[in-house]
Amino acid sequence: MRFPLWSVAAALAAPSFSAALDTLPRRAEFGLSLAASADGQPARIAGVRPDTPAARASLLAGDTVVRLNGIDGADAKALAAFRKLRAGDTLELALHREGRHFGARLRADPWPEESYDGLTVTYGAAASARGYHVRTITTRPANASGRLPVLVFIPWLSCSPVELPARPTDGWSLMMRDVVTRSGYVVVRVEKPGVADSGGPDCSETDLEDDLEAYRAGIRVALALESADPQRLYLFGGSIGAALVPLLSLEFPVKGIVAAGGFSRSWIEHILGFERRRLTLSGVKASKVNEAMKGFADFYSLYLNGGRTPAEIVAARPDLAGLWYDEPGHQFGRRAAYYQQVQKLDVEGAWPLVRVPTLLLWGELDWIMGRDDQERIVSIVDPSLLRFVVRPGMNHHFERFPDAGAAFGEEGGRYDAGAAEAIVSWLREQAGEKREPWY
Repeated sequence: MRFPLWSVAAALAAPSFSAALDTLPRRAEFGLSLAASADGQPARIAGVRPDTPAARASLLAGDTVVRLNGIDGADAKALAAFRKLRAGDTLELALHREGRHFGARLRADPWPEESYDGLTVTYGAAASARGYHVRTITTRPANASGRLPVLVFIPWLSCSPVELPARPTDGWSLMMRDVVTRSGYVVVRVEKPGVADSGGPDCSETDLEDDLEAYRAGIRVALALESADPQRLYLFGGSIGAALVPLLSLEFPVKGIVAAGGFSRSWIEHILGFERRRLTLSGVKASKVNEAMKGFADFYSLYLNGGRTPAEIVAARPDLAGLWYDEPGHQFGRRAAYYQQVQKLDVEGAWPLVRVPTLLLWGELDWIMGRDDQERIVSIVDPSLLRFVVRPGMNHHFERFPDAGAAFGEEGGRYDAGAAEAIVSWLREQAGEKREPWY
């Protein structure tokens, strides 16, 4: 098995373009979040933030988006157009609420930058090898002196930004806030192309290689920071990012790895397990699950190994049409090509080559990424380097639930601060610090 290897000198010498590109246009803050259309229905407003253009226009969660800047609200292009808007841009909405139609015209505020007591926050940028200028967000303890260990976060699959909201409520954002504010590290986050301030096509049209080149550019930025010690580079991968960090660790001079909620085997094995868990937790009878899985085995082989889009498969195999529940050319908001590239990764081949301390973290009720993948990592990584932490009751999103059914439905969850504590404590140990738990 051969993997590309980067020397320390090469990694440090590669241009980062951070200083030259730190004037990327700021993303728009209209104060509303949109839920994608489903089953041909228009998108809708999922939430409205106070003291924003949407709130001042009296928009409400639940309002149906009939048209967005001239685009049909049921068209996936509407959300892509919304994500591309920048501060100062105008949003024209045709809306429907309780039997009446009305319109709204909003002008975007700049999205508020992150701010924390005791931290310095720097917004910069990097140029990836794909030619996209991507946003970097760097935090460091304000009063620290000298070079600090540096942590680069490699994010999830979705097109959600890594930039944190001012008042986070979701588990991922709360976890990231705790790592940023309590680890004592320089922490660098990189937005994917087409997400938030980053340039490039909309994230729904980019692929895995676009993302990976952005992450590589962000790592080079981190290594070149005056405040960071390039000899103490750590990678933190979340969700699919947890499967990418062992691969990236073979390209850069990495000192340690954190992998939370990832996978290790081939993507087709992962997604078939995902479909089985989804059907089972949805209450489908065992015989029907078994029947569906036979069809999914054919579908995903044609999709991931055969290089076909879901629409092409359904056209050629009408008997499989009833299994598909996503878009004709996309899945979970990303292009079909993205997953075909993921299928070609050899994550399992990379893990045994990892020769640095590793924290593997998984939630007991994470139905998205299964236990089998975690146990496979445990079985192939040097046990003297690995710490495996299973958080009781935690799902994929750093939230705790009383049982598997509640975790699947995401009902009544609360943030699991102990998961962030496990990450922060491990990072502090790597830095030679011992502190009492803070949660």
